[in-house]
Amino acid sequence: MKADLFYTNVPGRAILKLMQKVHVFRLVAWYLHTKASRSMIPGFIKKNGIDMTSYGDREYNSFADFFSRKKLAFEADTDPENIIAPCDSLLSVYDITRDAVMPMKGSYYTIHDLVPDKEIADMFLDGLCLVFRLEASDYHHFCFMDDGKQVTGGFIPGQLHSVQPIALEHFPVFRLNRRWWDIFETAHLGTVAQIEIGAMAVGGVTFADHGDRFKRGEEMGNFELAGSTIVVLLTEETKRRISLKCGPEEGKEVRVTIGSAIGRFEI
Repeated sequence: MKADLFYTNVPGRAILKLMQKVHVFRLVAWYLHTKASRSMIPGFIKKNGIDMTSYGDREYNSFADFFSRKKLAFEADTDPENIIAPCDSLLSVYDITRDAVMPMKGSYYTIHDLVPDKEIADMFLDGLCLVFRLEASDYHHFCFMDDGKQVTGGFIPGQLHSVQPIALEHFPVFRLNRRWWDIFETAHLGTVAQIEIGAMAVGGVTFADHGDRFKRGEEMGNFELAGSTIVVLLTEETKRRISLKCGPEEGKEVRVTIGSAIGRFEI
């Protein structure tokens, strides 16, 4: 289903509101968890050119089961001076300005929209905002970017919208979508905020049981059923001592893969 239908005209937006009101997306999610939805899998693989050799030879109980598939093996870059990507995605980078306003795909958002605790959000002023936009064909598991521990976090309920660029141009998607946020203290990147943003249809996240402490490259969780987004906020101190492959240029996205190097920092 194309997001353009819902976001580029008044009738489309009216239909979207009606669909949300009558819980159409819940019905879609229910169907995608049934055995009948397995018929969608071959076409999805072909359309998106997905290489299934990394997943082994197994049958899936539903499209939802297929979408949350896990690779047989995964290894993150081991160079301690490299910063790694938490997921397969399109990465864009933005400066977090003094007034905390950040451009994201034609709209403007504040760090307080992403992290509701004002005192914590203010810690990232003048830092960097890394936006990892997962497409439907991407591997939807994600990992930790550094060794560290969880300090605090929470869940913000909200409406579910597509994270396709056309949707971002017409709705404050990052404020409307449900999201999970965490504050980490890490070994090399310092204090980090990470926000997982659900997308249209289900927007769910399953988190791995890792406890309060975690290791670089260790799986953190996976998204369910739809293309989603991970936002990472870095402090001004961290910004001064790192170099990223993708700079803070509005509208520029680069393809990255989970566990691959996206930049370097001083240890």
